[in-house]
Amino acid sequence: MGIRDFIRHLQEHREKAYDPEVLSKTEREEILHEAEMMVGMAEAAVKELESVIANRRINLPEEHAVRFAQDVFLFLRDEEEQVKEKLR
Repeated sequence: MGIRDFIRHLQEHREKAYDPEVLSKTEREEILHEAEMMVGMAEAAVKELESVIANRRINLPEEHAVRFAQDVFLFLRDEEEQVKEKLR
């Protein structure tokens, strides 16, 4: 899944979680499962980026780019966590 797909799914999840009472139990469980997978993917990306930062051979512009990407994934993870909370 690419970042654009991730963002599109996040938007769909937000829309569906806006009023979780109208979702069937099956739909809520499916969205919750997808959200959990997406949170896991974002966390894995953050950890992988952290290992790149820990590499002492990385130069400053690359480090800034990696930290930016890391911040993006942390933001997306937090947004998807909010969806999970609404669905529970």
